[in-house]
Amino acid sequence: MTLRLGGCRIRAHPLLPIVFLVGALSGMGERLLPAMAALALHEAGHIIAARCMRLRVEAIEITPLGGLMSVPNLETAAPWQRFLLAASGPLASLCGCAMAPFLYQRGFIQFSLTGAFIHANLALLLVNLLPALPLDGGRMLLAALSRFFSGKEIMKWMAFASSVIGLGLCGVTLGFALRGQIIFSPAFAGVYLMYAAAMEGRHGTAKYITSLIARRQRLDRQAVIPVEAVAAGAGTPVRSLLNKLSPGKYHMIHVLSPDGMTRLGVIEEKTFCEALLARHGDSLGSILSENKKEAPAGEMTLAEAGLR
Repeated sequence: MTLRLGGCRIRAHPLLPIVFLVGALSGMGERLLPAMAALALHEAGHIIAARCMRLRVEAIEITPLGGLMSVPNLETAAPWQRFLLAASGPLASLCGCAMAPFLYQRGFIQFSLTGAFIHANLALLLVNLLPALPLDGGRMLLAALSRFFSGKEIMKWMAFASSVIGLGLCGVTLGFALRGQIIFSPAFAGVYLMYAAAMEGRHGTAKYITSLIARRQRLDRQAVIPVEAVAAGAGTPVRSLLNKLSPGKYHMIHVLSPDGMTRLGVIEEKTFCEALLARHGDSLGSILSENKKEAPAGEMTLAEAGLR
């Protein structure tokens, strides 16, 4: 189900109805409304922060642990902007915990709902501060580390951390079950984190294409973008290089001989992008050979011209 609020699309994650159904069947139906209110407050914090920094929110996917926002060209935003955008959700949840007693004293909510609202906000705050993607804590850490390390390398380790934390949360549910207590929330959160970590690798190509679009806009504004050279063996599959490419940079891919001592040629990024979309399983050597065959006799590529 997808709704539109202004220019923003809002849709529910497939796991969300299951979580609410299990909650209703387990006798937690009275907590669903406060949980939805806490979730709305959490997302409102992100939206307000995005508006303040003049970032456009294109879509929001409501998940059991919060919402996933789609902000066009977020890769080109400054690290401090990405950090504040991620931190605004937990900050809104913290404000929800603080203002619940005030709302009760003014008669806006009942006493029973006050505790449930505080519990829902506190759960969103603590869970979203975990250093795992796609949680806010993981995005805050990603923004902070992006000033010192390659974005793709950080994403790889963050995906691994998401899987480990997900397994740990499933283990918490198992531990309670062995004691005779059935608590599904940690297991749902753990499964979701492992699912997100698995999807992170599958979306590599889409994220690369998105970074190319953002880079074009950055080129229009700044006229100059940094160049990064990447060297790999001729037998390396095209898709495996995605983890080595940095957003916002123009890449020149040097193809090396099996012994790593000789450069066989250079693949320009346009050729690499075309191969990634059509033949991502092929090796760099085969792409380089076909590229040389297609080039007219006596004509050299731009990369070769720049290196002679």
